[in-house]
Amino acid sequence: MNRMQGDTGEFPMACLIMEGSQPFITHCHQEMELIVVREGCLEVKYEDELLTLEKGDVWLVPPFVSHSIEAGSSDSIRLAILMDLKLMDGWEQQAIQRLDFGNILERTDMYSRHWAPDVVRKVRNLIEAMYKEYTDRTIAWNFAVKTLLNQLFLQMIREMPAGSEKHLNPGAEMMKTILSYISLHYCGEITLKGCADEAGFHPNYLSRYFREQMGITFQEYIKKLRIDRAKWLLQNEKMSITEVLFQSGFRDIKTFNKLFKKECGVTPTEFRKSKDMRSLSKA
Repeated sequence: MNRMQGDTGEFPMACLIMEGSQPFITHCHQEMELIVVREGCLEVKYEDELLTLEKGDVWLVPPFVSHSIEAGSSDSIRLAILMDLKLMDGWEQQAIQRLDFGNILERTDMYSRHWAPDVVRKVRNLIEAMYKEYTDRTIAWNFAVKTLLNQLFLQMIREMPAGSEKHLNPGAEMMKTILSYISLHYCGEITLKGCADEAGFHPNYLSRYFREQMGITFQEYIKKLRIDRAKWLLQNEKMSITEVLFQSGFRDIKTFNKLFKKECGVTPTEFRKSKDMRSLSKA
């Protein structure tokens, strides 16, 4: 399991304010993702559906659902939160009536354009409150985050509309299996053969199939995921560069610096400094 860590110790949550047009390739992860658009607009893809998010919109992405950030306006600002739903475990075990959270996520419409205005406002405020608790780190902040997450699920159960039933074609189902496997292993030792075994393919066939479906080779895709994770950690966590590279699946500083600069145009250290300078200019 890929851990999200903060400077106060392990807690399965990470937050980031993202600006401008910062696309992310098709991916999935074991955490639920919560997005609030604060300014501008954003195009996203949810499995095979293209959505447009504008200022004030909310988009919730369940675990292991393929999605991508296609493009954003130059003035786009969005709050993104990644949260492992194991945070719900303690509450679920004590509940009088056990609820199937996976089923709730599958049947709920996660696009705020389809919600009532007061529901959009409530959910947006809950997500912003989670972010404030996470960044302020006042006493019992982690308990507050769990409480807010419970309130979010209560909104899903009681007030959010049901989503349309999705029927993925066999090819899409297979890619979901492949991307789910990758999401669990790309920060560690992952091989084409291991993924092929999981999908029931010969490695040579998977290599061709993956490139046909994704427009990118398997290894290139892994590299991009690792770079994207490194960027997230550099912007969001107080880790050393060495910690960042290992948490992102790289194994030596020389390779990490070379690949990062080729992809981003700057070194990891320069990337972090540019983010810090932008933050200071807004203070």
